[in-house]
Amino acid sequence: MTSDTTPSAAAGTRRGDAPPGLGLVLPVIVVAVFTVPLSVSGTAVSLGAIAGDLGPSSLGEQWALNGFTLTFACSTLVWGSVADVVGRWRSLTAGLVVFGIGSAVSLVAVNYLMLDSARLLAGAGAGAVFSVGTAILSSVFTGAHRTRAFALLGSVAGLSLAFGPTLCGLLTEAFGWRLVYGFQLGFLLIACAGMPLIRRATAHERRRAVRIDAAGGLLFCLATTLLLGGMVLGSEAGWGSLPFLLCTAAGLGCYGLFGRVENTVPSPLLSLRTLRNRRFSSMTLVVAVSSFTFTNAVAYLPVFFQGAYGSSPGASGAFLMFLTLPVLVAPLIAGRLVAKGTAVDRIMVWSMALLVAGLVVTGALAPQGLAWMALPMAVVGIGFGLQAGLVDGEALAQLPETEAGMAAGWINTVRLGSEAVGVSLFGSLFASFVGNTTHGDPEGFAAITIGSTALAAVVAAAAVVLMCRDRRPARPPTDTADADDL
Repeated sequence: MTSDTTPSAAAGTRRGDAPPGLGLVLPVIVVAVFTVPLSVSGTAVSLGAIAGDLGPSSLGEQWALNGFTLTFACSTLVWGSVADVVGRWRSLTAGLVVFGIGSAVSLVAVNYLMLDSARLLAGAGAGAVFSVGTAILSSVFTGAHRTRAFALLGSVAGLSLAFGPTLCGLLTEAFGWRLVYGFQLGFLLIACAGMPLIRRATAHERRRAVRIDAAGGLLFCLATTLLLGGMVLGSEAGWGSLPFLLCTAAGLGCYGLFGRVENTVPSPLLSLRTLRNRRFSSMTLVVAVSSFTFTNAVAYLPVFFQGAYGSSPGASGAFLMFLTLPVLVAPLIAGRLVAKGTAVDRIMVWSMALLVAGLVVTGALAPQGLAWMALPMAVVGIGFGLQAGLVDGEALAQLPETEAGMAAGWINTVRLGSEAVGVSLFGSLFASFVGNTTHGDPEGFAAITIGSTALAAVVAAAAVVLMCRDRRPARPPTDTADADDL
């Protein structure tokens, strides 16, 4: 194991001596993280304007969205593990540059081939923002400072989620779709300007003296591409169609090969020992619960509002804020509770209970009318906000600092993968009744919402079981123990 500094310097940082520029590390990471949801929502709300400029193309429009998500999902684990080897500030800088180049090319794209290629590139760079950015926060902040940092990160992500579509829609209407990518590029340039601060603040980090697992990375990217591609095919052609079955089987086979490689190589992309850490695994399951509940609601509630109640796009987006606005505040409340001594496990259980119960009640009250759904939607938003940011920080605290990048990459891989599975399964069921009715079917929506939430309940139960089986006491908020002691 190698270190960028002497052992005494690293130890001094762990005791609480703030590295130079530490106070500006969090704003730099926050600016970068704020940009990623904008890249997704900005493209989604601009598709009509893009089609009007470049010409209608269902395939081109689809890949402008799916291409970013695909490379984002493939790259998060790779970026995280690479960062543990080459250094986190280097990896984050490289990711921001790649993300920025993709945004710049999108800004000047003259056809769908150029735009979709740029979106693939941007997604590959964006994968570094979440995985490496959270790993940096975990390594430079400890105890209560770490809790507050991740709470703020969750609130900023909620801010981007809540107001990103509205902001990008206004930019598109006023100045055209290209300015959406110019706006993103501006944020990325600001984040890049802060990289010297990140370099100084992470000078104490310890890197793994190993080789990068290139074979594992290729297998993981291939497996993820096949599996996510299969989800798209399944939602369109049917879950019993041959293309879906072949892609899924090939993807699972590649994942099997990936697991075999990771179990034999000396420096795996994903250490299986990491997955055997019960507390870390329980936190990743908490992430999956939010994907099967909150993410599904964000994706399909606006469509339901328009189909069932005749809401306009603007009105449906505004009503969705009952779901998204609580995410601005709830992470800060969760951070304050932890600082006062509330066990993280208890907050995670509350979060999952609110997510599952809130979405069930939202579906059950859908036939009663739009106003009846407001309160349970807010409950779902609170449930998501309680874990936003906090769950990442708690998971990373369970592992050695040298594996923070790998751990952050895996958490975000689970997050994106479960979102893809949840949205694809829910979306195919949702489309089946929307397509057969003129104005939507509140009763059908209620049944599908309640039924699909059962999957989230099963995952939540598994997370609780792992928490109960983990007998180690939760860390107090001011603990600065080295994660290697775990």
